[in-house]
Amino acid sequence: MEPVSAAFLFLVCGLALVGVVAAVVLWPRLAGPGPRPLASRTGVLVATQALLTAAVVLLANKYFVFYATWNDLFGSDVAKVKVNQVQPSRGGHAGPAELVRRTTTDLAPDHRGREQGPARDGRVDRLEIHGPRSGIDTEAYAYLPPQYFQPAYAGKRLPVVVLLSGGPAAMAWIKQARLPDAADKATEDRTAQPMIYVMLGAPRACVDTPGRRGGLPETFLAQDLPPALAGTYRLPSTRKGWGLAGIGEGGRCAARLAMLHSDRFATAASLGGRFDPPGPPAKAEPPGAGEPPATAVPVEAGKRHKHGKHDKPKRYGLPGAKGDPYGGSPVYRRDNDLLWRLEHLPPPPVAIFATTGAGGEEQRQADRLVALAKPPMWASRTIIPAVLKTPRDWRPHIPPVLQWLSTHLRAE
Repeated sequence: MEPVSAAFLFLVCGLALVGVVAAVVLWPRLAGPGPRPLASRTGVLVATQALLTAAVVLLANKYFVFYATWNDLFGSDVAKVKVNQVQPSRGGHAGPAELVRRTTTDLAPDHRGREQGPARDGRVDRLEIHGPRSGIDTEAYAYLPPQYFQPAYAGKRLPVVVLLSGGPAAMAWIKQARLPDAADKATEDRTAQPMIYVMLGAPRACVDTPGRRGGLPETFLAQDLPPALAGTYRLPSTRKGWGLAGIGEGGRCAARLAMLHSDRFATAASLGGRFDPPGPPAKAEPPGAGEPPATAVPVEAGKRHKHGKHDKPKRYGLPGAKGDPYGGSPVYRRDNDLLWRLEHLPPPPVAIFATTGAGGEEQRQADRLVALAKPPMWASRTIIPAVLKTPRDWRPHIPPVLQWLSTHLRAE
């Protein structure tokens, strides 16, 4: 039983209820002076509190899907990978075991009343992906539609959409957004073509920050992920079959990746995302901001004291760089401002779809994105009445996004 399974939650919540009832019933019998009754009452309180805390924590984990499996929680299932060579693949023999560890799950849409199987229901795989360039190892889930396993599609490469959630949990796309069910229904209703969906959690900033721990998220998504997936499944060999979509910060990341890596991706959909640079707000730029500041110079080795000790040598750096994914560089920050790029640089050949809540900064930026877009870029936006945050909130609005992505992606 996994930590998000209904059976396990029912068991823990049941034990918590039994503990509360037992504490109420036994408390009068444990009254009295002396160390023995005191120890008994303390034990009852501690056990009841532990059971209640466990129940509350597991219910919160069920809703937000922080840890979908025990391996996620304890880190006991670590893939040991040795990468000898990494190269883009057409889905033939690229040694996927070097980059991806795949396991089959039972999370595919359930069609009751008929025989179950991948060719009828599709399949959801759990992937452990190793990024040799980025230094990032992460979990993902891939939904393969029934058509992927049917003989009529054996020679086709279905489009693939990389989905970035609004938080760290890839499972949120399945448990909260119900993405496999929405994709299955869209295919059955013929509002969207059969597509493969790869679901990941959203990186914090989706920006490669030199010197920051935790690897390079942009390099992982743009350079490590595509060849790893192409070596595992039959996927398109050109950008015309690759798309992105994301919620919140994942939406900003999806749009950014498509615009900065149009050689990899043809389209992106942003659900409630913004288009300004990720990270803390920029400070006012001083005169000559485009040039290296005068203080950003290498400092000489520390002076030697009379006792033979040296000062700690200072590092080459920029002022105010702490906590800033751009290292204090206004040029680097500006280069990651999608709206600034549309104003001052040639537009990339991509299609961007923005859906946001009415009012607020997200709508203002979406309106500006559409106004600035010009060929070969194409952009559109739609406004919904409320401001939504979680994948569960966005669930009713996902089908139109899948339909939009389907019209801009091509199978091979």
